[in-house]
Amino acid sequence: MTALVLIMAAIQTTVYFTSNNVIEEQLESSAKGIAVSIADSLMWNMEEYKSFLETRDVNSEYYQKIQAYFSDIKANSKIKYIYTIRRIDEETIEYILDAEPIGSPESSPPGSTEPIDPQEEIAYSARKPTGFKPAEYSKWGTLLGAYAPILDGNGETLGLVGVDIDGSHLYNYLKLLHFALYAIYLVILCLSWISLSKYSHAILDPLLKDKLTGAYSKRHFEKLLQEEIARAIRHNRDLALLMLDLDHFKNVNDTYGHVFGDKVLSSVSETIRKSLRPGDYFIRYGGEEFAVLVISANTNHALEIAERIRKSVENTSIFNEEKNLQFKITISIGVSGFTNLAVNAKEFIENADKALYDAKIERNKVSVFTRA
Repeated sequence: MTALVLIMAAIQTTVYFTSNNVIEEQLESSAKGIAVSIADSLMWNMEEYKSFLETRDVNSEYYQKIQAYFSDIKANSKIKYIYTIRRIDEETIEYILDAEPIGSPESSPPGSTEPIDPQEEIAYSARKPTGFKPAEYSKWGTLLGAYAPILDGNGETLGLVGVDIDGSHLYNYLKLLHFALYAIYLVILCLSWISLSKYSHAILDPLLKDKLTGAYSKRHFEKLLQEEIARAIRHNRDLALLMLDLDHFKNVNDTYGHVFGDKVLSSVSETIRKSLRPGDYFIRYGGEEFAVLVISANTNHALEIAERIRKSVENTSIFNEEKNLQFKITISIGVSGFTNLAVNAKEFIENADKALYDAKIERNKVSVFTRA
């Protein structure tokens, strides 16, 4: 699950930066194209432009015509600002033409000045169309811009056409895309979590269980025991452990062979599992010895389960084809409760082992550990 989250985060990051770069490239390309087109129009009427540089008469027919031209471009595009500037010294630029009506808050009237910024420095030096992101990008938000040089007949740079394009519509599409991706990822994560929760046992159990008996391995039992002890302490609930050992199993192998011995182990294991509750854990502890971790059960309840197992095993017949006979075996069981009887996993197991030892004295018996 963690790997899936990391993969999705990597995909999301890649999509975000790729999409963002594509949008900025599109905006910059559009801004440069419009800036070049406007510069060409101004250079087509260079004499009029030069004349306006001298007068800066905002009431002139030329200024009114250019403002109408700029307004028409803005009305048919996503352009936010159109203006022209020229450099008057090393540190200062002067506004010449501006699309905004004189007196409006966003207007930069002809003759108004401000310090030259790095993008303008670059555009003047490059003498070619240049795209840029405003220096105060957090202030300008979704604006990207471009400059195109205004050149006279001698190739002298008379100034720059500046165009700022509003990319909010594209950025909004990008936000919707990310929202859709997050929604898809959330659905995938939820489905993955449900699938893992539902099928984790089917996926993991074969890796954790003994193939012959279907019981959990001793190594996995150690992990389960620590977890269940911690859970029992945390929630103040009962926990019991059964240690089980087949009686005289060595004689089975010696008399009938290991193949039949394996059949006995498999058959008895199936009988034990059928005697347990869904939440209990069945473990092959070693050879013919098994363990059962009984969840949320006190010693009396565990004793009932142990007796049920003992009787079921005693009453189970296993057919030996080679000898053509029905074979029966018995089991001895030691029972230990965790609460007030053990302080850790090691002592818990030792207590159940002591009870098993007592049961093995008589065989086919259940014995409960009690504190001496």
